[in-house]
Amino acid sequence: MEQKKRSKVYIYIILIILLLLLLGCLIAYLIISPRNNYIIFSNRDVSDTQSEIDLNHNHHKNEEAYTELMGFGCLDIDESYPFIYLINPDSNEVYLSFDVYENDNLLYNSNLIEPGKMEGFNVFESLDAGKHSLTYSIASYNLQNKAVLWSGIKQSQEINIYK
Repeated sequence: MEQKKRSKVYIYIILIILLLLLLGCLIAYLIISPRNNYIIFSNRDVSDTQSEIDLNHNHHKNEEAYTELMGFGCLDIDESYPFIYLINPDSNEVYLSFDVYENDNLLYNSNLIEPGKMEGFNVFESLDAGKHSLTYSIASYNLQNKAVLWSGIKQSQEINIYK
């Protein structure tokens, strides 16, 4: 009888040790595991060249066209209107960044633009006279920690440069 009691006690001790080991492994996994590896954080800074949005900048002479994230119209660029403006509408609750390409050639990449702000890119100095097709690669980032929320959104725009 004494032998059976000792056997049961040993079995209980072994089971407790196994449960503690299993619990320890689980806790170690939760602490060590890269559970946030699907979150990408931006290494870009908030832009120091952004300004308040003024849509009057994104048109040529007396045209009524202007640029917003929802769509980009054809722009005429000349010495008096050398910029394209990369806009983060104030209704957004995210930072935006813009990479500006012509074909596969990166012309400009912005830092993070705050909601309600815009950043100008002097495309007049970057390209020769003529018609050009630009592609904007746009990404959004969490305002608190700069985690990438979405990226790879592509937007095209035609521009005419007059020199």
